[in-house]
Amino acid sequence: MTGFLFLRVRAHRLLLAAALLAVLLTTAVLATLTAFSGSIGDVALRHSLRTRSAAPASLVVRAQVPPGARESADRAVREAARRTFDGLPVGLRSLSRSGPYALPGVRAGAEPDLTHFASLDRSRIRLTKGSWPSPYDTNETNETHETHEPSRGKGKEVEVALPEAAAARLKLRPGSAPITLTDRLTGPKVTVRVTGVYRPADPTEPYWQLDDLGGRGVRESVFLTYGPLLADPSALGHVSADRTQWLATADFSAMTTDRVDALRAAAKSGPAALVKSRSLGGSPSASTALPDVLDRAERALLVSRSTLLIVALQLIMLAGYALLLVARLLSRERGGETGLLLARGGSRGRVVWLATVEALLLALPAALLAPLLAGPLTRLLAGQGALARTGVRLEGTAGVDVWLIGVVAALGCALAVVAPALSADTGSLRRTRAAALPAPLRAGADVGLLVIAAVAYWQLDGRTSGSGALSDDGTGTLGIDPLLVAAPALALLAGTVVTLRLLPPAARLAERQAARGRGLPGALAGWQLSRRPLQGAGPVLLLVLAVAMGMLAIGQSASWDRSQEDQADFRAGTQIRVVGSRVPEQRQPEVYASLPGVREAAPVARSTMDLSGNHQATVLALDAARAVPGLLIREDRGERAAMADALKSPKPGAVVTERFLRSSGADVGSRIDVPLGGGSLRVTVVKAVAELPTTGAADGGEGVDASDGGGEGTDASDGGALLLDLPGVNTLLKRDGERPLSPTEWWLTTRPGASAQAADALRARPDIDPEQVLVRDEIAAELRDDPLGAGPQSALLAVAVAAAALAAVGFAVSAAGSLRERSAEFAVLRALGAPRRQLARLIAAEQGFLLGLALLVGMALGAVLTRAVVPLIVLTGEATQPVPPVLVELPLPHVATLLAATAAVPLLIIAALALRRGDPTVSLRHEGGN
Repeated sequence: MTGFLFLRVRAHRLLLAAALLAVLLTTAVLATLTAFSGSIGDVALRHSLRTRSAAPASLVVRAQVPPGARESADRAVREAARRTFDGLPVGLRSLSRSGPYALPGVRAGAEPDLTHFASLDRSRIRLTKGSWPSPYDTNETNETHETHEPSRGKGKEVEVALPEAAAARLKLRPGSAPITLTDRLTGPKVTVRVTGVYRPADPTEPYWQLDDLGGRGVRESVFLTYGPLLADPSALGHVSADRTQWLATADFSAMTTDRVDALRAAAKSGPAALVKSRSLGGSPSASTALPDVLDRAERALLVSRSTLLIVALQLIMLAGYALLLVARLLSRERGGETGLLLARGGSRGRVVWLATVEALLLALPAALLAPLLAGPLTRLLAGQGALARTGVRLEGTAGVDVWLIGVVAALGCALAVVAPALSADTGSLRRTRAAALPAPLRAGADVGLLVIAAVAYWQLDGRTSGSGALSDDGTGTLGIDPLLVAAPALALLAGTVVTLRLLPPAARLAERQAARGRGLPGALAGWQLSRRPLQGAGPVLLLVLAVAMGMLAIGQSASWDRSQEDQADFRAGTQIRVVGSRVPEQRQPEVYASLPGVREAAPVARSTMDLSGNHQATVLALDAARAVPGLLIREDRGERAAMADALKSPKPGAVVTERFLRSSGADVGSRIDVPLGGGSLRVTVVKAVAELPTTGAADGGEGVDASDGGGEGTDASDGGALLLDLPGVNTLLKRDGERPLSPTEWWLTTRPGASAQAADALRARPDIDPEQVLVRDEIAAELRDDPLGAGPQSALLAVAVAAAALAAVGFAVSAAGSLRERSAEFAVLRALGAPRRQLARLIAAEQGFLLGLALLVGMALGAVLTRAVVPLIVLTGEATQPVPPVLVELPLPHVATLLAATAAVPLLIIAALALRRGDPTVSLRHEGGN
């Protein structure tokens, strides 16, 4: 039996080789997607915890430690940190500081400049001049001080090192004359000598959360504060005491998504237990935002996995159809052999058993090789497309889940190969004119499939939470909904199956057109297509699926890229937005307008107004002449020129959002009272737009994290927004005796490429905190470089390539099998004197018609599905619909490349078959023998 089995394999080795290639390709891609999904989740989580979420993921502890209790406090904090981070390796750093001291040189009636001492972790700073402060020597203190209390600075000078920014402002350097500081509380004065100048090794490091000045050296608010003055830890016992702070950070290098639940629970209970410790003295505090960080990461991970599942289901559908096509052709090729086996006493079970063994021989290499290929292919994916920008590295090791998916996928492919053998006929040679449509379609199967796809799409489109393929289980926990994940694949399948109904009328049309001509190839091709319209249905449907899948992948990837840019525009509103600085109001216009690269600086006053139904609207009053020309708003959401004209109306006019109209019950032309400052102003609603940047989901200014909000309807109290002209409003307020509005933020329009320079200049100022400067380009980069968002976009390209490869295999096998079945027909034509060139044209006309029809239908179906599906499945990291809504992009160059790549292999196959030389004598002798 083994010899007979291998003889069967040898007789049909080309078909079986094509089947093996399809099985291996399908299994390898599915195993790679599994490895990719697991790796990108773990790597992205670690990347987030180590970079942009490093500060909120740390544990900050503050306490006023009693004298002599520092060691026990350190032990208590370290043990609590281990519990908070669920046993992960923990690093602990501290910062002890004194109370405030006044610098000398205070003008009469003015507030003094302040500073304070601190013992910093010297691994976090770099000495740029001089030397480190020496330990405080208590033996050199004032001899008259005979109590057992700390000397509090009497006698010996305290050696300190200054931050670079403070040293430059105070004009101090190592070797400068000692200065005397005055304790702002009750202690004596302290004399300090500058021995060195330092700077933070990395000002963005989480450690600087412990410093009130954020490692900047100078901060201007009510007081101008310099520092901290770095002193040796031994000196802090001789100055006024304030508090000790600790920063605990975990080593997340071994963190995986499987530990998220345990880590979140530990991060909630750990700080609560620590504040009850007696070792920390009175009024300790401990806080971490790690649970919130993990919540956001889980939502982003669900979005990523749902996207990968959507494309994986489409690939499974395409691969299954390709394998069924190859297996059905193999079954037809063996029709005579199967009939002979049955005629000689072989059972149907024995035929199925032979087919099963052959299928397992195909599945075994795929099951073994696919998981081994998953690692290299995963690393290859990580270096392509959007994911390459993030700089993350994926290991893609073949874990148990990858091997399991490989085995299951291989067995599924084997089942697809065996399926036609279960219904194989006996090889009857009786030929009849084929039906125009398959029996399932005549029974209305395509209509039923369309109904199912429509219901799934309706469910996906009707998600009130805007969470795409994710669903709420009723307890507030998001999960992946299988029906919603399958909706795009169902829509793709339904659209493809409907193509079968187009083949008969298209074939009849081709026959009529060919009949009008005089050439033999066209007439024969049209007659053949009309006689057997479903003969080429298999490769046509396969190419339709591949092209539609490719266009869907291209559209989803391009639309995701565009959405990140649109979200950045909406959150920033302009190139640079400065929120709540401490620059004196009278100096603000000069300061902001003189920044390098700034072309226009516009003041903005932001406030809110209450509406009925517990809604609250955002009120933006800005200098329209300066701000609107640089306003970052998409044209379909609002036109800048029309908005500027509306704000310049003679009467006080307002541009409002559509949500504001719904929440307030107003209409365009209505007059409404807007509370401003201490009074109110009656304005006319002149124009309505879809959204206003920086309002609603982006309001507040702190949402620069790529996973920050962004979904429509995420805040039930959002009552929309209205826009006013600030100079016009202030003129009317002054006329009515009211106080004019003061700017709460400034919007800066910069020259192209100058945003970074202007932002650096702003963040270097002591009266502006770095987090108050929102830069549009930085927000866009953070959104684009999120590994969980960029990862699926890289996978889309791989799936599109795999789809084209599977379509090429299926088309080649189907075309070759079709011509082999008709070899006798071509031999008769050759025997009757038909030139070989005309037969080549006949083959090219038939296959070219099928290829062209498949590309056209696939392109149309892909465009329709992309427009319908992409806006529903592209989500933010918070699992919400982006704001503004996704604008579908289908780049024509990419579509043209897809069509060319998909058609390349079929065209080569058509050319090879058309030019193939065969011996008609052999074909006729074989036909006669039958």
